[in-house]
Amino acid sequence: MTTHTRTLAVATLAATLTLTATACTASPDSDASPALIPHVHDVAFDLDGALLVGAHTGVYLVDLTTDEVSLVGKTTFDAMGLTVQGDTILASGHPDPANQDHTFTAPNVGLVRYSEARWEQVSLAGVTDFHMLAATPAAPEILLGLPSDRAVLAESTDAGQTWADLVPLTARDISIDTTQADIVTATTPDGLKVSRDGGTTFSPVPNAPALLVITADPTVEEGIIGVDTDGTIWTGATTPDAVWRTAGHATGTASAIAVSWEGIVAIADEGGVRTTSDAGNTWRVVIRTEPTS
Repeated sequence: MTTHTRTLAVATLAATLTLTATACTASPDSDASPALIPHVHDVAFDLDGALLVGAHTGVYLVDLTTDEVSLVGKTTFDAMGLTVQGDTILASGHPDPANQDHTFTAPNVGLVRYSEARWEQVSLAGVTDFHMLAATPAAPEILLGLPSDRAVLAESTDAGQTWADLVPLTARDISIDTTQADIVTATTPDGLKVSRDGGTTFSPVPNAPALLVITADPTVEEGIIGVDTDGTIWTGATTPDAVWRTAGHATGTASAIAVSWEGIVAIADEGGVRTTSDAGNTWRVVIRTEPTS
């Protein structure tokens, strides 16, 4: 994976977010109406800084320069877990009943990947639905997942070809540090926990808020940005002396959060998908979601 240079502006992202603390309900920067798609499950950034959105009808790519939204592979499926490893998109979820592409096996698609302009099956076809997937540029062959049918942390050490249950774990979200692959963080019913042995053992993160969704923050050593059950956005780290600060609010319950190497933050919540490209001074809606009944 290409190494990205961290600028001073990126390095001060957490501090600036704290100072501005702008709510995510701010108005979009332009008059153009954002794309409308069904419920969003996950968000991630690719190597080029484009935003990927895993939704009920597939994986969408959002060009944050032009606001153009496209369906990746022009293929619909219920994309639950979503992550990026190098130039490859990895996803899990369920097939679209109307989609007869055998890449997406019912009832659970296992692990699929998009590369070279097409989706293809990697493993666990018909067997597993990962509600969360995590990868890190620090270890290209490592993938972690939270399967929906059992409370475990699953691991692959060969880029998703084979999987094994690593340890029992009840968690809503997981992340892997961007520079230290042994550091794995999980949001659990008992609070935020961190593993320093690749996910084999976990311990509480001192003074951390009770977060629901998280992402590794590449702009801070062992950095974490997350959202709690009340919708408050927090910045901090898994280091023992980390200071946690609030940084605004989501609209309702957040379903996912992501941070790019350039310091762009994206959050998916009940109002859609929103981004900030100026370290939190303003937020804009890039995807609208259909209201729930």
